[in-house]
Amino acid sequence: MLPQEAMIERVRALCQQDKRIDAAMLYGSFTYGEGDACSDIEFLLFFTDDTFDTLDRRAWLEQIAPVELLYVNEFGITVVIFDNLVRGEFHFHRASEVSVGAAWPGVITFPSLEAALLVDKSGALTPYLLPLLDPLDRLAPDRLQPVVDGFINWWWFGVTVLRRGEHARALEILNITHRHLLWMARALAGQSFHWLTPSRLLEHDLPPETYARFRACTAALDADALHMAYARGWAWGREMMAGLHNRFGLSIPETLCARLAEQIAPAGDESI
Repeated sequence: MLPQEAMIERVRALCQQDKRIDAAMLYGSFTYGEGDACSDIEFLLFFTDDTFDTLDRRAWLEQIAPVELLYVNEFGITVVIFDNLVRGEFHFHRASEVSVGAAWPGVITFPSLEAALLVDKSGALTPYLLPLLDPLDRLAPDRLQPVVDGFINWWWFGVTVLRRGEHARALEILNITHRHLLWMARALAGQSFHWLTPSRLLEHDLPPETYARFRACTAALDADALHMAYARGWAWGREMMAGLHNRFGLSIPETLCARLAEQIAPAGDESI
């Protein structure tokens, strides 16, 4: 058994025993059977309203394993690194906040209720999980259209920043365009399982030639490398947009794309 699996079972037992816990669930790679020795453990915990304000989060987490680092990140999630170097993310909520689950349909899915639900003493959490058991059609045209539009937007934003000479910022934005490139590549390959994190298991999910094409669109923090990556990213993105238009009927703003294409150097010179 992996250390993470033992820790998940420890959390399950704690949630069943702790009268302050009303409901709890697991999410992440272990709910899909993809967890390995490098995986995090991730939970949502709902405590009764009358005990939430006095809850000592560190003390609660120390029941799982000794805690080496604990902080609340920019998303309000309690992040932990345990002494065995397993990383954990814990969402601490009041039981009355269970309606956060109303935002999950259309975003995430689970293979089964048993894979995600650890405990639901009042029965309030289960109704929010049941709609998540139906697979999402990630490749529906209305879901793919924002991918194309987002790629055009972020690519042009990155180019303008690059022209200003903000190379570090251009690199950051390039990484955002990469997500859109990978979403388009996954759509064309019919590989939507790892949609939320499109780079996950990319080496296994997509053909070697697609992986090589993506790799050519990456760059170090170097002006010339960034120029080349943006140029190659646009060329690949345009090819995939055409494919998505033909296969899914997506709308492509051809006039805008033609104008943006004029911003790219002539063939044979891959600078912008």
